[in-house]
Amino acid sequence: MATIPTTLIQDRPAEADEVFYPETDGMPLPDGHEQEPHFVDAVSTLRFRLESPTTVVSGNTFVYYVEGDPRRWVSPDCYVAFGVSKDSIKLYNTYRVWEVGKAPDFVLEIGSPSTASNDVGGKRELYASLGVREYWRFDPTGGDHYGEPLVGEYLADGEYRRFDVGSEPDGVIRGHSPLLGLDFCWEEGRLRFYDPAAGRWLENYAETATRAGVAEARAGVAETRAESAEARAESERAGRESAEARAESERAGRESAEARAESEQAAREFAEARLAEMEAALRRLRSE
Repeated sequence: MATIPTTLIQDRPAEADEVFYPETDGMPLPDGHEQEPHFVDAVSTLRFRLESPTTVVSGNTFVYYVEGDPRRWVSPDCYVAFGVSKDSIKLYNTYRVWEVGKAPDFVLEIGSPSTASNDVGGKRELYASLGVREYWRFDPTGGDHYGEPLVGEYLADGEYRRFDVGSEPDGVIRGHSPLLGLDFCWEEGRLRFYDPAAGRWLENYAETATRAGVAEARAGVAETRAESAEARAESERAGRESAEARAESERAGRESAEARAESEQAAREFAEARLAEMEAALRRLRSE
């Protein structure tokens, strides 16, 4: 089992007689390039699914299991603890079993060249002794590290016993976790989680973000379409008002022309009547 460098233990900010439990060993994640994508997927997916005020989902956290001995620690790739207080973990940024009140209930390890032998050996024995109820191992390579793609075990009488994990016709390797209520599936080198009760796959962070982005884009298209429809309606309304204004103007023009014609007709009739009167008067004068 790995130990913490003495330099880190000595570099303590607390009182001399207080035991210092470091948050890290100062070393990068072993085989991080190979493990990190699967680590991020597993922790983010299970956290979104399970985490609550009394359920903690985390990973790559130092779990100290012997009070007073900072050299007794283990760091699971992913763990789940039910019925615990988050504050007891956040306070120290480490998982101290005696402070939390129990060891994690579930642990998942991701196979890599430098960790595989310990995952199936020392870690497995330690998790059993701590009372970790389910222990799963995922091998992205399909078996180069653990000899098999996916292994799930449950604790019975202090020892781990295997869950049934089988291969399906499409090549997916599947096992069920009663503790989490999820199917664990090895699919083309990826670990996926299926909710049999809901009949759906759980999304990882990238899939959730993509779906949210698509939904946002669709909402934007719908909004653009609505704005375009509104603009068309406004344009049509303006067109109708303009046509009505032109029709009104033409009607007013016609009425004005009719009024002028009537006025001219009345003037002609008046002139003709005056002319007739003048001719009649002229004839009377000539006859006298």
